Amino acid sequence: MYGKMVLTQDVSIHSIQYDSRKVGHGDLFVAIAGTAADGHAFVESAIDRGAVAVVMQNDQALPDPFFQHAGVVKIVVPDSRKALARMSANFYGHPSRKLRLIGVTGTNGKTTTTHLIRSILEADGMKVGLIGTIGYMIGEESLPATHTTPESLELNELLAHMVSKGCTAAVMEVSSHSLALSRVFGLEFSGACVTNLTQDHLDFHGTMDEYFNAKRVLFERLSSEACAVSNADDPYGAKMLEGTAARKLTYSRLGPADVQAHDVRMSVAGMKLAVAYKGKTQEIESRLTGRFNVENILAAYTTGLGLGIAADRLRTGIFRLPAVRGRFEQIVSPAGWTAVIDYAHTPDALEKCLRTIRDLLPTEKPGRIITVFGCGGNRDRGKRPKMGRIASELSDITVVTSDNPRKELPGAIIDEVMAGVQKGTAVHREEDRRAAIGKALAMARPGDVVLIAGKGHEDYQVIGEQKHHFDDREEVENIVRKMK
Repeated sequence: MYGKMVLTQDVSIHSIQYDSRKVGHGDLFVAIAGTAADGHAFVESAIDRGAVAVVMQNDQALPDPFFQHAGVVKIVVPDSRKALARMSANFYGHPSRKLRLIGVTGTNGKTTTTHLIRSILEADGMKVGLIGTIGYMIGEESLPATHTTPESLELNELLAHMVSKGCTAAVMEVSSHSLALSRVFGLEFSGACVTNLTQDHLDFHGTMDEYFNAKRVLFERLSSEACAVSNADDPYGAKMLEGTAARKLTYSRLGPADVQAHDVRMSVAGMKLAVAYKGKTQEIESRLTGRFNVENILAAYTTGLGLGIAADRLRTGIFRLPAVRGRFEQIVSPAGWTAVIDYAHTPDALEKCLRTIRDLLPTEKPGRIITVFGCGGNRDRGKRPKMGRIASELSDITVVTSDNPRKELPGAIIDEVMAGVQKGTAVHREEDRRAAIGKALAMARPGDVVLIAGKGHEDYQVIGEQKHHFDDREEVENIVRKMK
């Protein structure tokens, strides 16, 4: 980092802030461009609140004499987001160097894979921190999540807190947004894993190539001592590892790879599979089910191998993990139908979830699949008709509803979903998500499976800019409770 110092004397920094509203006396303010506002517009406000130094990349935001008169250090950098990440790491004593830090990226499967890796590391005797979509964990202590991957300042503070609490390892979901916005810049990873890459977040990245390039950054920054793990079944898997200095390992459910799955036996209660590596085969048992979870188990197992974890600890860690909240979570009703609550909110995830349910239905007298789902407002519109097609093709009955409409009209979003629906299929539309769930469950018969997709662990519905409490699981449980 370089800077043009308008004031030459040294100043003591109390803390670092990038939100001008949080600045106090003696703080350093870093002006970064956010999604809703540009921090450069709030430099004067930060100084009024007591900032003694400002880091910025827009040298023209305020003239030098303003800083001279205020007695404030002005530092101009080429990239204030990267500067924030570097300073945050330094301010908190580079906590990533004191942990075995593992990053998991990909469109689908990040949450389950990080939980599996955490369970494996705990089986190996480590105290492990976790950062992800559902929440943050420090050992058994739970904290609410603000983002899948926090801003670099909070991220380094969280990692430092993990170190202070005795953690020796941390596993984190690394979102494409966090990579594009340099939130993980400067962190030193011991390992990284990519689960898959399918359409999502194109409202932010624009194209699949840009989405891929954002993800690849995680692997380009790995050292030769780290391990890099990718899914050989994914078209982007091999490309993701090009240019990395790390040791490479691949896994596959379908074909050649370093780690391969064989003889997969699934049931509603879980699965058993054989995992082959370097001529040796190990029997693995898990309480997770579904083809997509075979991939998640392989991703975690292969990452564990790359970290040098013994085979018996890998097996134990995988077996110990129960179902992850909002990930193929099942509720069985007294009437004989089963509700499955899943976070599937992309075309690929929805298809895999529906195919898994079909696989698990009995071959003789199978029940029907009833799917309830919607698409998020002010997000990638291109996936809406695709998800409509997938749901209508793979379900017996589909109910299209709302899922965080934000500032869009729910009916307009549903119209775009309906554009992909296959003609002649049983599809209903119901803007009210509570009513949609009620309608689907009212139609369910013994043996049917009702998939409620898109929210998973989320306990809110975003309408406009407001979050309203809404939990798919609570809705189902309320209906089941009335049946008893």
